[in-house]
Amino acid sequence: MLLKFEVKNFRNFKEWFCLDLTKSKQYGFNSEALQDGVINHAIIYGVNGGGKSNLGLALVDITSHLTDTKRSRSLQSNYLNASSGDVLAEFKYLFKFGDSYVTYEYGKESHEITVYEKLYINDKLSISIDRRRDSRAVYNLGGAEDLKSDLSNSTISAAKYLDRNAVLDDDPSNNAFKQMMTFVHGMVFFRSVRGHEFYGQDIVDVNRLSEKILNNGLLDDFERFLNDAGVVCSLTELNLNGERCIAFKFDNRNIEFSQVASTGTVSLGQFYYWWLKLRDGSLKFAYLDEFDAFYHHRLAKMIVQKVKSVDCQTLMTTHNTSIMTNDLLRPDCYFELNKTITQFNDMTNKELRQAHNLEKIYKSLSA
Repeated sequence: MLLKFEVKNFRNFKEWFCLDLTKSKQYGFNSEALQDGVINHAIIYGVNGGGKSNLGLALVDITSHLTDTKRSRSLQSNYLNASSGDVLAEFKYLFKFGDSYVTYEYGKESHEITVYEKLYINDKLSISIDRRRDSRAVYNLGGAEDLKSDLSNSTISAAKYLDRNAVLDDDPSNNAFKQMMTFVHGMVFFRSVRGHEFYGQDIVDVNRLSEKILNNGLLDDFERFLNDAGVVCSLTELNLNGERCIAFKFDNRNIEFSQVASTGTVSLGQFYYWWLKLRDGSLKFAYLDEFDAFYHHRLAKMIVQKVKSVDCQTLMTTHNTSIMTNDLLRPDCYFELNKTITQFNDMTNKELRQAHNLEKIYKSLSA
């Protein structure tokens, strides 16, 4: 899982910015929000334009050169911090898998071009390349001894090249590297406030979502999901112009889903796609940006309950303070992003307890 993340010179993060998920406290409630003492589920607040979305994009930037999944078009022209003279955006990740710690650092001059990389496993330098000096990669992992090191004719990441081309020995260091790659392949950034926008996973055609649900026999499950969310309905299958689609079932006729569904219900349908991946373990890290933009506050609470029940590390952003409650998470799992990022328990001198009204305290601090 991810323990710590740092970024510099990426979008609005001009100087080094640090997100530390290891700073958990000794609260005696909602322990399921943590895993091995590390924050596993958290919610981030912050002003508009404060960097919540950019933090998510920075966190999943690693997928853009270690996987073959979808790239962000907006990052092609808006990647480096516009006020800085530095020519590289720099990133640092600290992961833990079992008893092994993996540190991965890199710098990029654009969304697609990795200039340098360093990967440490338990403080041992295992992979490195710095194209500012030469294009030879160094590999210190068992099974990579005969791997081509000269990458001068390619812009491929050294770590990705190793993962694709080496048959690594079965040992703790190599297993930690493989676990990191699996984790990265399971990272996603998702938001529906600007349409169905996501990075870090294979392309999803939302217009074909009905077909996916029907082809996988999930219509009844989707109906239960909507009803649990407060959208009281009955669903059925409809054939329109030779295509299968989902429809709401009424007493006298059936109407295709998108023609009747509210904005919030459509957004909920889009979330259902990611809920399936969260539920079946396909995702390892999910950044759900403004996840409840179209939701009633009761629905937002239900979504948090669902998300924190899955085996996936999650960060959610919102402006909805009604879900800042110890009934859902804990004070060390709520953050405020305002140039730096601060855990709620560090924003007040109060010794916070389960009975405290976090929303009321937060609003008094933000007044």
